[in-house]
Amino acid sequence: MITKERIEETIRGVIRDFRRSKRIPDPTADELTAALEARVEDLFDHEATFSHREVEDSARYVEELRDKAQSKSAESFLEEIVAWQQMRSS
Repeated sequence: MITKERIEETIRGVIRDFRRSKRIPDPTADELTAALEARVEDLFDHEATFSHREVEDSARYVEELRDKAQSKSAESFLEEIVAWQQMRSS
């Protein structure tokens, strides 16, 4: 599961690697780490509003998700994946 703490630790690890290899000077690395962690915090505060605890009947919720997924054609699903990959590669 992706958590805020896991993302922040990954950010710190990447910046630590860049700092060790002298690609980012120490003061800049610290500022970059703080800025990225603030963005992650903001993202989780504003975007991650849904929780599994908000679902009253989890069995019915999963059944509805499955029905919805099965009603989607394989071709439209593949189109969605291709669009996502193109968006990520830009």
